[in-house]
Amino acid sequence: MEIAIIGGGASALMCASFCNNNVTIFSNEEKLGKKILLTGNGRCNLTNVNYNKYSYNTNIENYLQKFDCHKTIDFFNSIGLMTYVDEMGRVYPISNTATSVVEVFANHLSQKNIKVIESQVEKIEKLENGFLIDDKYHFDKVVIATGSEPKLLDCLNVKYNKFYPSLVALKTKQNTKRLSGLRLSNVEVRLQGFCEYGEVLFKDSGLSGICIFNLSSLLARQHNYEDTISIDLLPKIPKEKLEELLINRLKNNYKHMTTFMQGIFHKEINKYLLNICKINEEEKPNKNNIQKLVKNIKSLEFNIIGTYDNNQVKNGGVDLVDLTETLEYKWIEGLYFIGEICDVDGLCGGYNLQWAWTSGKIVGESLC
Repeated sequence: MEIAIIGGGASALMCASFCNNNVTIFSNEEKLGKKILLTGNGRCNLTNVNYNKYSYNTNIENYLQKFDCHKTIDFFNSIGLMTYVDEMGRVYPISNTATSVVEVFANHLSQKNIKVIESQVEKIEKLENGFLIDDKYHFDKVVIATGSEPKLLDCLNVKYNKFYPSLVALKTKQNTKRLSGLRLSNVEVRLQGFCEYGEVLFKDSGLSGICIFNLSSLLARQHNYEDTISIDLLPKIPKEKLEELLINRLKNNYKHMTTFMQGIFHKEINKYLLNICKINEEEKPNKNNIQKLVKNIKSLEFNIIGTYDNNQVKNGGVDLVDLTETLEYKWIEGLYFIGEICDVDGLCGGYNLQWAWTSGKIVGESLC
């Protein structure tokens, strides 16, 4: 049996690893697994042991029961990759480099009957006895692993949900140019009743960082990027306690608000806070000003008006209701979907790669 896998990313490599038939991978990248090198800031966050029902936009429990994070770790250990779990449940190669993941995959796949064609597939035609790719290559079955690229879905008249950027930096109405590049650590970010604790990175007119990426997935699933995000800059200090601490600073008899704010946050954050509180930097500190500051320190609001173009994944794709338990399209026999082309997107922290491993393994094994 001749199998074609369209795409050379994580799910495609996993699928090829478990498929024992003749496999041809079509990839427009010079090197298979190139996108893996970009994951986890170059470290490759393989998976996460702290899965819960909020980790994905849809319920994939029945798929994870077949191949979960622990089986993923066992698989990579079996092909030579040593791993460790950090305090957040994220799993990385001990080498802390994604190159190690690609290398062990390359070695593992070199032992199998796999052909690689470096080509961008433009057309797939369904025949009575299989599929014809680009009017040239004939295959019995086809696995599509093209990420959020819908061209081949349209070509085959496959139903899918529109793609929207997810895990992405968010643009704000507020101008944050003076804060660009600054990081706020150990903050609490709130959106629609959900909270993320960690780090926020400022952009010229926007917000980034893992906290923002995770909350952006909520907006992606609603297909609406207009909302208000609130940041608690000091979540470990209750509002009343913070006000008490700042009032006690008045004993130092600061002459200006600028010097009063020194030693609390970065000077640009201090200036930004004073500006939105409409407090003159040369003004003498007083209780009224402190109350304004406390309100914004505990709930610094930003109006979200859109996204940047640096999304890690996209929400949308082929709905799982249109796929069998082996991820075969119910309306076209022999056509399978894996990875991001499916309407499955997870939070930051290895969840999206886990879906790539899970879906790739399930389909690869079903094609044996």
